[in-house]
Amino acid sequence: MKTLIHEIGVIDKQGTKHPVNFKKGLNVVTGKSSTGKSALIEIFDYCFGSSENTIPKGVITNRATIYYVALSVNEQHMVIARDPAIASKAFFRRVESFNSEDIDREYFNRNYFRPLADFKKHLRDFFLDIDDVDESLAAKANRRFNAKASTPSIRSFSSFILQHQNLVANKHALFYRFDEKKKRDQAIDHTKIFLGLVDQKYFHLSQEKERLSADVKRLERQRETNKRTSENYKQRVGPVLSHLYALMGFKDEPLSSEMVLRHPQDAKDQLDLIIVPEKINHNSDAVTQRYNQLKLERTQKTADLRKLHRQAASINKHIQEEERFVANVRQFSSPNYVQISALVCPFCHTEKDTLRDSAEKLQQAIAKVSGNLAQARPMKAKFESSLVEVQRNIEVFDKELTALNLQIMEVEKAEKQLEEQKSLYESILMQKAKLFVLLDTLNMADDGELEKEIKAIEKQLRDINKGLKQYDVQKGIEIASAKVNEYMAEIGRHFEFEASYKPINLHFSFETFDLYHLTPENEKIYLRSMGSGANWLYSHATLFLALHKYFTELGDRCAIPSILFFDQPTQVYFPSFNRDNSESFEEQKKQEAEQRKTLYVAQDIDEDIKAVENLFSQLSIYCNELELNNGFSPQIIVTDHADNLTLSNGVSFESLVNGNRWRMRGLIHPTDE
Repeated sequence: MKTLIHEIGVIDKQGTKHPVNFKKGLNVVTGKSSTGKSALIEIFDYCFGSSENTIPKGVITNRATIYYVALSVNEQHMVIARDPAIASKAFFRRVESFNSEDIDREYFNRNYFRPLADFKKHLRDFFLDIDDVDESLAAKANRRFNAKASTPSIRSFSSFILQHQNLVANKHALFYRFDEKKKRDQAIDHTKIFLGLVDQKYFHLSQEKERLSADVKRLERQRETNKRTSENYKQRVGPVLSHLYALMGFKDEPLSSEMVLRHPQDAKDQLDLIIVPEKINHNSDAVTQRYNQLKLERTQKTADLRKLHRQAASINKHIQEEERFVANVRQFSSPNYVQISALVCPFCHTEKDTLRDSAEKLQQAIAKVSGNLAQARPMKAKFESSLVEVQRNIEVFDKELTALNLQIMEVEKAEKQLEEQKSLYESILMQKAKLFVLLDTLNMADDGELEKEIKAIEKQLRDINKGLKQYDVQKGIEIASAKVNEYMAEIGRHFEFEASYKPINLHFSFETFDLYHLTPENEKIYLRSMGSGANWLYSHATLFLALHKYFTELGDRCAIPSILFFDQPTQVYFPSFNRDNSESFEEQKKQEAEQRKTLYVAQDIDEDIKAVENLFSQLSIYCNELELNNGFSPQIIVTDHADNLTLSNGVSFESLVNGNRWRMRGLIHPTDE
């Protein structure tokens, strides 16, 4: 997102304003130690919604009452501010155009302060138009109070735009706030949103896909339940139909079971014509034959069931035997040593080793046997699996025997009714009624409407999947990573990496946020293993410049602000400059040179100055090229001790400092040192 900081400033307790002005492109704030250079990045972070005030304690915090940042987002101008006295709130004021002269103590009216959470949401709306990032409604339902997933926050932007003094050349960390796992995971998860790969519609489609998929599964379960119910009734139709035919005295089936089950309603109509008194065969022995057949089947099933019971008992016995065997093996241990007496001849007093040799062999044999027993493969699991299978078969046979008993009892009941001089046709009608009830139940379990509903939802799902396919987030992430890697190769070759890492071949992934150098032998060397501070600095610089080049090319599709802070990147070359109290950078360089001689440091200061000049030259070239190619470039703000540098592209270093030289003053001046 095209973003520009106009001014970062402080209002002190006397109401005096202490502003630092910035322009587009590369900006440099240079000066000696303890002048407030590093405070600028902390003031920006605090005003940008940080819940913690990390502005260094000292002159600034003792004298300041208001910290503010004036910026524009896509040419929409605003002033944001914080008052440590009301840390739970933040100031937001939108303006038509920014004029530094408008800023004074009265400008920060209390009416413009709002709760910090509301402030962050309001400011986020200038970068992102998104409200709900839940891809799963089920996950949302499982959260406490049915809360939404954490929406992207402006705080995640800080990881992409701030390189603090303790981070810019760190070998263990690349991104600000990534030491907190929750914040790291959120920033990575929300990157697809920041890069414009997804929008609000994507999340609504994802939610709808999950909801409809759940509906399909529910309906399919219902269909399966109906199917099992239908199958259960189908199994009951056959015996009832056979008994009905036997009572009628039919030797052949007028309608087969298959025909009846295929068209239940039509079968009822036909049976009404078939099951009539005139067609009863009173001389038929069909009932007797069916009765004998059922009893024969019951006998066979009973034999099979008893066989299964014997198998189950045998398996249980094997399981118990193995448990006893394993318990005994665990208690068994071979002797550590065998104590024997020497065998001595009573006449010549000669000792014989035969017994000792035999004892040692026996001990070895015992140890081998105990080892083999201990390593014996257990069979309990196999036995238990076999037992489960047998028990399932027993359940099946139990049900089948129960069904056969019911059919036999049905025949015996009908015979008893005849003996009691009840009408045969009355028994037939009762059996017919029973059959028709079953057939009506089959009609009720018809899945026609259910199938229509499933097909309608599946059509909706196809449309949703078609919509989601247009996003192709995975491919977008891969393309983004490839672009950043391409830009790192281009940018990195201009930096002073150690010879063993040339040509630098840095690789970064938006999926893991890992950075490594890939050698010609395809070995991955991660930042923590890359050696000197210069390598760490240039890795950070290369990555973040490549990221912002890609963000710039995305234009308005990218939500990440086009701002980049580097706080004291040259510390890897001049670590002693944190005690820089000289009136000029030239004087500090002389002191550094003398100190190196005293400490016998071989590295020449002029060589380090050249490396520093190259760093700033590349930053300047980078901004100018992006401005030329894209119409704008990230605004880079560097706070450092370095000064009076000669840049290779002919740009005046003084134009980059633009009056922000703090050798004789500080952010709040005069400095109290």
